Amino acid sequence: MTGRAPSSSSHLRLADEFFLVAHNHDAATIVPRLHDTGIELGLAGALLAELVLERRLEIVDGRVIVFDPSPPNDQLAASMLRDIVTEPPHSIRVWLEYLSQDARDKVGSRLHVAGHLAQVRQRKWWGGPAVQYRAVNAEQALIPEVRLHDLLARPHPGLEFTRISMDHKLMQDVTLAALAHSTGLLSALLWYHGPHRARSQLDEMRRALPAPLLELAKQTEAAVGDAVLGRRR
Repeated sequence: MTGRAPSSSSHLRLADEFFLVAHNHDAATIVPRLHDTGIELGLAGALLAELVLERRLEIVDGRVIVFDPSPPNDQLAASMLRDIVTEPPHSIRVWLEYLSQDARDKVGSRLHVAGHLAQVRQRKWWGGPAVQYRAVNAEQALIPEVRLHDLLARPHPGLEFTRISMDHKLMQDVTLAALAHSTGLLSALLWYHGPHRARSQLDEMRRALPAPLLELAKQTEAAVGDAVLGRRR
């Protein structure tokens, strides 16, 4: 097993948090709580949302537009922004499908480099090495999930766009909850905590999100629905 302990100041970005809540950390290695398509598209949506939160991207008429091309401090986000800058404006769906192809590997690697995940090297039954992950600190890995539970377990009267736009962490939390709902992950997380009530709470909070983040959540939900439907045909 390889990995280093995360420092207390390690900052979890939105896609990191989605990756952690999309996996169960009780076993020797992380176990997905959602089908591959949901995780991959959810991570793609979260990566785009990171750049929207940092005002590097905007959503205009369903297309991803570069608002500020200056690179973020995060290496993965900077690499992704470079790709977007070099392309003409594409629709959200195009970028979701493109980014989902390797979002899982890239976000898992980012969490490993940051010290949140350790690599567990195993051997595939047909030979050759296989790399899986486990949380370096399971309690820390559960923090985004605990915060998500707290966010949706109680009402938030007076939550409006003005308030959420002034609180970056709250905006990230609500976006995480919206993406969890869009991918079907919310029911898996809150099955014992009243998922119907949680969705009602989320509906109110989603209305306070800036339009680009809400559109990302809606397009992610549509992409997941189309992918699942396509598999059933």
